[in-house]
Amino acid sequence: MKRALVISGGGAKGAWGVGVVKGLVKHLNYQYQTIIGTSTGSLMGPLILDDQWEGLEEAYTTITQDQIFNVNPFKRDGGIKGFSVAMRVIRGKSSLGETEALRLTIRQFISVATFNRLRNGNKTFGATVTNLNTGQTEVKLLRSGSYNDLIDWIWASANQPVFMSILQKEGASWVDGGLKDFVTIRYILDNRLADEIDVIIHNTPQLSEYSDINDKGALPILLRTISILSSDVAQNDIANAQLRVRLDKEVNINFYYMTAGQVARFPNSLVFDKAEMRTVLDEGYQSIVDDTCTVDYCKITVDGRIISAHP
Repeated sequence: MKRALVISGGGAKGAWGVGVVKGLVKHLNYQYQTIIGTSTGSLMGPLILDDQWEGLEEAYTTITQDQIFNVNPFKRDGGIKGFSVAMRVIRGKSSLGETEALRLTIRQFISVATFNRLRNGNKTFGATVTNLNTGQTEVKLLRSGSYNDLIDWIWASANQPVFMSILQKEGASWVDGGLKDFVTIRYILDNRLADEIDVIIHNTPQLSEYSDINDKGALPILLRTISILSSDVAQNDIANAQLRVRLDKEVNINFYYMTAGQVARFPNSLVFDKAEMRTVLDEGYQSIVDDTCTVDYCKITVDGRIISAHP
């Protein structure tokens, strides 16, 4: 049976996803032939396929703001640095922060040797990016380019618009694939890459829960707006998979969700707290071992309907 993994975006919440996937692979012995990742999911994919769990855990439990931002728009508490951000706006910068440091960090954890092993093997990895010029989302495959191309596409996929850098490549501007396709289920289905798909969603099943934004500051409102847009895209993407595919046979699809308490630990998912990330990584893994993870077991029928398939 061919098994695929789709990993959504989520910034620092990706540590939980690392723990869940580790449990699926190490405890349940799931083997993935295809991984399509968005944003933080694109950072994980090559290391999961190359079985580099030590490096993956290190990346998600030791990372610091300085390894992400060379121009950091956030204070330690997650608030915005008003003066520096205002100066960037006045100077006409394309983003409130810059993340060349993240590009270097990606190179540190995803080596040329990893790239070569995956390119010469039979597994598929893709990073989801959005073309700001056309508004279209694309999946950029590892095997379709060079090592430098891979680093570029993962970097673009991980760069959230407004706060992080924009990749200029192929005559276009590229950013986080989560802006348009939070989870790229359709890509797996359209290309007949799996009989079963596991989808890691770094949020709760009710993606747009109530939030008190009585604080009228620009940052909480902007963060909440981005969260709502991302959530709506995730729900729409799943709905579109029901409407736009015709399959030769049914495909099982399983959605893995965080708890509300876990999500609440990351009010700003672009602030990387090593202690919190270590905690949710361990919780993610243990939830698979203990069979306590929130999972929505479904199947996609041949006419494209997603229906419940709880055991």
